[in-house]
Amino acid sequence: MRANSIIFNLVVVALVSLLNLVCGAEASAQYLRERGLVREGNRQFEKLNYRSSLNRYNEALEYDSLSYEAMYNRANSYQRLRMSESADSTLNAETAYANYEAIVADTLLSDVQRAEVLRNLGESLVEGEKYEAALNAFRKSMLLNPDDAATKYNYVLTKRIVDQKRSAQQQQQNDQSNDPQQNDQNQQQDNNQQQNNEDQQQNNNNEDQQQNQDQQNEGDQEQDQQQPQPEEGDQNEEQQPQGSEPKELSADQERLLDAIQAEEDKTQEKLKEGEKAIVVRGKKNW
Repeated sequence: MRANSIIFNLVVVALVSLLNLVCGAEASAQYLRERGLVREGNRQFEKLNYRSSLNRYNEALEYDSLSYEAMYNRANSYQRLRMSESADSTLNAETAYANYEAIVADTLLSDVQRAEVLRNLGESLVEGEKYEAALNAFRKSMLLNPDDAATKYNYVLTKRIVDQKRSAQQQQQNDQSNDPQQNDQNQQQDNNQQQNNEDQQQNNNNEDQQQNQDQQNEGDQEQDQQQPQPEEGDQNEEQQPQGSEPKELSADQERLLDAIQAEEDKTQEKLKEGEKAIVVRGKKNW
């Protein structure tokens, strides 16, 4: 019996070892396939064959769905392909943004990696003329990696575009407020709204008077059965939704951004007034 038990244990150990070898070999084979496909995708990208590189990265992710390099380079390939083949309706900006945002959500990324992805997200948003969102992406990227000069430059140029658009919108609103015809229309709308409010108030008063009359005609027995109602002010206070306080940047983060702006302002003479904002490409992870 003892000999049989020893033989059985040896057989179990042998089977476990064999299974580990098989699993290890399979994992190694998948890793080699994933790395080979990523390298092939990189070569195709360098040759500007963005569709081929996109296909290689997608195949690589079938073997390793968490590969940062495959996900990041696929996002870059998709964005370049969308720009070079704008007539292809299957390639849309929302997918390009989603590719980068999915990578940013990975909690295993380092600050430098996440900053790099945010920078490329900002660049793609600029190309889509979504300047407010791009400014936010560059801002987050700078907080994670303050030493990235390309992100600083893109941030300052994008901020100037946003400031110009905000200034133009404000000027347009001021022009409309100074337009007599527009003022007359606004005044007429205000008068109509005021009349409607007065009519509504009158209707409410009539309804209240009728309700009070009905309550006075009710018997004492029904009045005794009524439960006291909370005062209107208390009820409104209970029903008042509590808004969440907006999150603000820390003092250190604000000082960091102020320092970045001050540094870029020193180079203002190098930028001509009205210069077209050309986004500087940062390093890619290939």
